[in-house]
Amino acid sequence: MQPAYPGRQLVFTRDGNIIESNGVFFHPEYVMTPLGEGGFRAFAENDDRTDIFRLEGGILFHSAIVKYGDEPSVQSEVFSCTLRR
Repeated sequence: MQPAYPGRQLVFTRDGNIIESNGVFFHPEYVMTPLGEGGFRAFAENDDRTDIFRLEGGILFHSAIVKYGDEPSVQSEVFSCTLRR
């Protein structure tokens, strides 16, 4: 298994419980739990998908259960991040 877009740069911003990005985040708001310096855990769910994120130590983990199509599928990605303030 390999990433759909190897080497792709992900740019995301977080403002409270709102996460915006260039194509990865799919919910208008997340349940957020802070983790250490700048890290967080985030969860959101709707009828189409469930998303879980964890940012810690510059690594962003994303897993989703996607309920489009005939049967649910699981998607998972790991990103190396650079924090910009």
